[in-house]
Amino acid sequence: MLDQDHKVSRAIVDFAKENKISVIRLEQLANIRQTTRTSRKNEKNLYTWSFYRLSQFIEYKAKLEGIKVEYVNPAYTSQTCPKCSEKNKAQDRKYKCKCGFEKHRDIIGAMNIRYAPVVDDKSQSA
Repeated sequence: MLDQDHKVSRAIVDFAKENKISVIRLEQLANIRQTTRTSRKNEKNLYTWSFYRLSQFIEYKAKLEGIKVEYVNPAYTSQTCPKCSEKNKAQDRKYKCKCGFEKHRDIIGAMNIRYAPVVDDKSQSA
């Protein structure tokens, strides 16, 4: 997983650099293992993945490129409609709101993370 974390963090920072993105936003995933529901099949993957290590690699590489890293509260990021702010659970991987807005739930999460308030104690300037 160490090698994979290096590769993923490098890809994220390279993408930000190539697209002139000055801030990378991540969910603050403290206690994620205790709050995540998972299947037996995926449980091993959850316990071998170091969220903290990956975020540290992203921070380190981003700082070298002058890119700021900010952390946001992950609560309801993939359950809140970015159009009307209604909270709805996604059905499988698809999010559909009563207002008619539909997207993949990961896209909904990314849209909401973009505008979520920053968690002050964990954001790092470039």
